[in-house]
Amino acid sequence: MYTKRKLVFQLLFLICVVNPVVAQTPAITLPELRQVVTDSREPLTTAHLVYIEELNDNRPIDGNENSIAYKLKKIHNHRRVRVDTIFDCKTKELKSSMADLRDIDALLKEHNLPPEQKETASQWTRTFVIQDPYEMNLLGINVLDAPPDLILSKCIGQYYGSDLIYLGIINKIRLSGDFSPTLTEINSNGRSLLRIELTRKGQNATKATTKIDCDPSLGYRFRRIEYRSADGRLIWETIADDYRDVNDVNGVVPFPFLYIHRSFDKDGKILRERKYVFEDVRLGVDLSANDFKIFVPSGTVLLDVALSMTTHKIEQGGYMGIDDALDVGKSYLLKQKQWKNLNKPEGAKQPEKILPILRSTTTKAEPLKIHSLYVEDK
Repeated sequence: MYTKRKLVFQLLFLICVVNPVVAQTPAITLPELRQVVTDSREPLTTAHLVYIEELNDNRPIDGNENSIAYKLKKIHNHRRVRVDTIFDCKTKELKSSMADLRDIDALLKEHNLPPEQKETASQWTRTFVIQDPYEMNLLGINVLDAPPDLILSKCIGQYYGSDLIYLGIINKIRLSGDFSPTLTEINSNGRSLLRIELTRKGQNATKATTKIDCDPSLGYRFRRIEYRSADGRLIWETIADDYRDVNDVNGVVPFPFLYIHRSFDKDGKILRERKYVFEDVRLGVDLSANDFKIFVPSGTVLLDVALSMTTHKIEQGGYMGIDDALDVGKSYLLKQKQWKNLNKPEGAKQPEKILPILRSTTTKAEPLKIHSLYVEDK
C-alpha cells in the first residue's frame, strides 16, 4: 500500500515538475525570431493609409494662462485629425492631407481667442509633401477666405512617416545581445503569446525592463509593449489591436487597425495618449512622381525659405511638386545672376525681392513635425 501511494506521489510530482517546463519553452528560438522580424519588414516600402489620429496631452503648459500662445498650445494639445497619406520608404517621399475634425470656431470662443487666430488654431488642416531634404506645406485651405500659403523649406530633422508601415512589427534592434532578450510563453486573455523581456547591458545598463507580448498567430507581431522603471512603475505602454488582413507585395499580412501609445505620470495617470484608428490600409502600392504633387489654387502665396528666400504669387492654379516649387526659386536666382552680369541700361530696375511674410503675423503656424509612432525603440 505504501509502495503504491509512493509511486502515485512520484508520478504526480514528475507531472507537476515537467509540465511547467514544457509550457514555458517557446516554440521559436531567438535567431529564428530575428529572421521572422527581418522578413516582415523588408518587403514593405510603399503604402496608402487613411486614419484618424487623436492626441490628448495632459502635461502642464508653461506661460501666462491668459496669453494667446498659452491658449493656442492648449488647443493644440488635444486634437482629432483625419489623415490621408502615401509614402515611399526607398525614395523618402511622402504626401499627406490632414483635416482637423474639431469645431475650431467653438474652440476659439471657448478659449476667448479672436477670429484671426483660426488659421493658427487649425494648423493641422494642411496638405504637405516631403521629398528629402525638402518639404512643402499648403496652409489655410478651407480655413480662411484669403488665398492659402505654400511654404517650401528644408526638412526638420529626419524623414518621418515610414514607421507607420511597420506598426505591430518588433524593432529588430531590440533583439540584439545589448538587450539580453529572454523568451517565454504566456497566456493572456485566452491567447498564447510569446513574451520577450529586455534588460539593457553595458554602459547604458539600467534596472528598467521592457516586456513585449507577441502573437505567434500574427507572425509574431506584438499586441502590447510595456516599459517599467527600476522600481516597477509603468512609464509607457503601446497597444496594437484589431488586427486585420491586408494585401502587400507578398500576399496577405496582418495589420493593427487600432494603435495606442500612452505615457504615465508617477501616480499612474495617463500623461499623454496618441491613438490611431485606421480606416483603410494598402501596402505595396504603385506610386509615381505625379502622386506626390498637390493642387495649388491660383492666388496662393509661395514662400520659399529653402532656396531664394522670397515670396511669389501663383497666378494660375495647378498641380505642383517640390521640384516645381524649387524651379520657381531657381528661376529668380538665375534672373538675379543675369542682372548682375548685364550692362544695365539707364533707368533699368533690378528684379524685385519680396520679403517673406506669412499672412498670419500674430502667431506663425508651427512647422509640421510627423513624429514616429513606433515608440518601442525610444
